[in-house]
Amino acid sequence: MVWHARRRLSVMEQMKRVSDANLRLLERERRFIQNASHELRTPITVAIGHAELLQRSSDPTRMAADARVVLDELMRLRRLSDRLLLLAAADDPDFLHKKPIEVEPVLVSALQRWSPTPRQWRLGTTDEAMVDADADRLALAIDALVENAVKHTTPDDWIELSVRRNHKVEITVADSGTGIERGDLDRIFERFARSDISRARDSEGLGLGLPIVKTIAEAHGGTLSVRSDVGKGTELTISLPLAVGVGEGAKGSPTPTPMPTHSG
Repeated sequence: MVWHARRRLSVMEQMKRVSDANLRLLERERRFIQNASHELRTPITVAIGHAELLQRSSDPTRMAADARVVLDELMRLRRLSDRLLLLAAADDPDFLHKKPIEVEPVLVSALQRWSPTPRQWRLGTTDEAMVDADADRLALAIDALVENAVKHTTPDDWIELSVRRNHKVEITVADSGTGIERGDLDRIFERFARSDISRARDSEGLGLGLPIVKTIAEAHGGTLSVRSDVGKGTELTISLPLAVGVGEGAKGSPTPTPMPTHSG
């Protein structure tokens, strides 16, 4: 009789823990939806305001400035919608369309997109860093890593994009920015875990960027890892298997681009 009572109590405690966990998840999802609604409305509101100014203006300089704002806000909206759609499609069996690709051109494209942002940009590459990947998804992941680095650095900081080939391909975006508190490292890849993690505010405030990178890396059979020191900077690394048919061979060495010693 005592055993049955204890058993029932144990089952009830387990059910309560599961219920509490589900309630926490629902609350996080509710906050996420509220934040997403706000973040989606913001660029729309700003773009509409400047489009209305364009209608009323005849000053070419002013019109060019307003057009630039409209374009920037529309690009911001596209990034947000792309990432929301990606999360929704992550469980689709046709999520990836993989083929052997060279990583270096993907890094170069990301650098070209972001280099107008005033930072000390660096690129280290290796030859024949081939992976079986969906080029568009991989480009989105790298773009999210670079965006995250930009958001947590200043013009005086450096950001480096690099790829190393050993028994796998390691794509790293490193920076000399603010770093991440040790207690937050385990949470920055969680979906909806924006809350009070300043570093996780990496996708227009939604905390979507790093969870999306993790989703893409794992869909490719890889991983996403982080090393960080507060006040010194952060390294985020996507590790992917080598393309089928590409042996380890000689380990690649980055092209000689200066980079300060960084520990994390």
